[in-house]
Amino acid sequence: MSVPSFGVDVFEPPLHGLVLVEAEITSDDEARAFVPSPECLAEVTDDARFAGGKLVRASRSEVLAWPADYGTRPGSS
Repeated sequence: MSVPSFGVDVFEPPLHGLVLVEAEITSDDEARAFVPSPECLAEVTDDARFAGGKLVRASRSEVLAWPADYGTRPGSS
């Protein structure tokens, strides 16, 4: 799925419910001005757990626990 200026990944089982959105930002000014949607639970750009290789090997229970590291939980937006 794609929304202009965003790449959207919607996962199927076993990671169903996980949605990763990538903002396509092309300048420092654009990055500073970017305001994520209120539905955004966390900024995970630098979190290696959300990279493809690690994510594909993660269990659903692991992925459900990761938002706690950001002070949130799934469904708390």
